[in-house]
Amino acid sequence: MQKSVNSFLLFILLTSVGFHCSAQQISVKSDIELIHTQLSKSDPDPFIRPYIYQHETSFIKKYNPISLLLGSSLYVYQNVFSKHISADCLFTPGCSEFSKQAIKEYGLLKGTLLSIERVNRCNRIAATDLRHSEIDPKTNRYPDPVSRHKKAYLND
Repeated sequence: MQKSVNSFLLFILLTSVGFHCSAQQISVKSDIELIHTQLSKSDPDPFIRPYIYQHETSFIKKYNPISLLLGSSLYVYQNVFSKHISADCLFTPGCSEFSKQAIKEYGLLKGTLLSIERVNRCNRIAATDLRHSEIDPKTNRYPDPVSRHKKAYLND
């Protein structure tokens, strides 16, 4: 008698688990369909930054091997690695965006040197030398545009 009761309880337990699993699979399938429809409606990533020479018309600038190497490394850094690294830059625009602007405005050599200088200044020790009155209250960052590095020519 005890053996038949145990067998009956085991049978009920297994069938209830089977019904629960099959019901759960239907639920998972509908959840996956819901997620798929929501993802297909979503907008593209707003943080994808364009390639530095995307709108360049000069063939030499656009297809120079050094420009391709530098531009592609900036593109990969901004769109892959920068998203996973803490965005703790002291300045606005960020260091990689500053690099792109400096290279576009001053050329490959001077833009790269300005970028190296900017990355060297972007640390917490350098923050002690910044004038806190010039910090932008909206972004809490120190404005450091590329145009700051233009030479002022005086007419004598």
